[in-house]
Amino acid sequence: MISAGQLAMLILIGVIGHVMALIWYLADKRRLELCQDRIYDLPITDKQVRRELRNSIHTPIHAVLLYGCLLLGSFQNTSWLSFVLSLALTFIWAEIWHYVSHRLFHIPQLHWIHAEHHRSRLNSPVTAISFSFTEKLVFDAGILGALVLVDRIYSLNFYGIAAWYVGYLIINSFSHANYEIKSRSFQKFSGKVLTSATYHALHHSRYTGNYGLGTRFMDRLLKTEWDDYVPLYEQIKGARKPLTHLKERAEKST
Repeated sequence: MISAGQLAMLILIGVIGHVMALIWYLADKRRLELCQDRIYDLPITDKQVRRELRNSIHTPIHAVLLYGCLLLGSFQNTSWLSFVLSLALTFIWAEIWHYVSHRLFHIPQLHWIHAEHHRSRLNSPVTAISFSFTEKLVFDAGILGALVLVDRIYSLNFYGIAAWYVGYLIINSFSHANYEIKSRSFQKFSGKVLTSATYHALHHSRYTGNYGLGTRFMDRLLKTEWDDYVPLYEQIKGARKPLTHLKERAEKST
């Protein structure tokens, strides 16, 4: 039996991806200030958006899997310490698992799992929730499966894990937008560690590189970050000059 609070979190996790897509759609249609710094000045077709919406039907599988973990008796710790530790552990493991699985999805033998997501070379408001069923299953099962194993040694907190999912789904939506919402000074401080919409837009348009989720750490460690990312960010935010074709490059940063 799950509590009302747990049920509310599961529902939120199940719908927030689509809510964020709607927010981006409306922001774009109404030309809000949020959308003033376009990354690629290219049209997004209605056909792409319809395809992505079809793919998004199974996106809430993460909420179903998390519910299954509760039914199995996992993640029952309710202390504040366990909340903080569970949130931190989920964040760290998700960064590692996303990078590893993402790299594996790009090898020829496994690319069929990830190919549907990459049909979107240009990000739309719905791209963040457009994945094949297999990709969503592997990603979420990899995260939650590892946490269930840890839970056998140290009891984890459902709300800490759920909080990560809420943050992830919101941030992932921003990361797949075709607009850069970060500040012009972002690269001077937090941008040295964190990714941005521009960061992930380059992965989609170029098909490789910039594999990281929320941080640049794994890409920099394993040398898979595009070397012209920072100059392009400065071009988009500083000069407010969007990219005009998917293969556009910039000089290497110094």
